[in-house]
Amino acid sequence: MSIEGGMSGVQKRFVCPNCGKVFFAWRPDTAPGAKVKCYFCKKEMEDEASKRTPPPAAAAAPPAEAENKDSTPPAG
Repeated sequence: MSIEGGMSGVQKRFVCPNCGKVFFAWRPDTAPGAKVKCYFCKKEMEDEASKRTPPPAAAAAPPAEAENKDSTPPAG
């Protein structure tokens, strides 16, 4: 968990394969699939967190009144 208490994840140390400089990047547990970008040369790279697939989105429940658009009863 971050120091601020907001997002769960870890701060990881990376060595850029392009420029060779060391930097740290936050790797959240809740948003996998995001690539890491070097702070110095801006080259994107992948790590184990970026290769994870995002969790499936919850299926949206159909609206309760979807079939009955006119809620007034028929005059009879």
